Amino acid sequence: MTPIGTCRIFRPDPQSIGIGERWGRASASVALEPAVVVTIVGEVDASNASRLAGYLERHVAIAQALVVDAIAVDFFGAPAMAALHGVDRCCAAVGISWRLVAGPAVRRVMRVCDSTDLPRAETVHLAFRELGVLSPSVVG
Repeated sequence: MTPIGTCRIFRPDPQSIGIGERWGRASASVALEPAVVVTIVGEVDASNASRLAGYLERHVAIAQALVVDAIAVDFFGAPAMAALHGVDRCCAAVGISWRLVAGPAVRRVMRVCDSTDLPRAETVHLAFRELGVLSPSVVG
């Protein structure tokens, strides 16, 4: 099935890159080396899913490779799946490889929403390996 939707890839404000954000009971932070790793923590639902989508889109714009680490997500509502599908569309549009490291809450919603087609890895380190980037802790 062909993905439907828009992908906003724009040059983000440099001051908004690499800065963590908090939206209610959810937060996101980012590490920029060796790949862009966005770590999501807490509860992502309809009240903050669009803010997460914007955060992810800003970081797709600067990524050579992207890892979304959602291991520490406690609750992941169905509206938040749209943010992950948006990342998938944006990455495909600009040729960026990415991986989702999903925790139990995210995997549960992926099964319910039949969204098992997103590119996944079991750990961040395995995602680095699959994406062809090396983490400093993995190198010698």
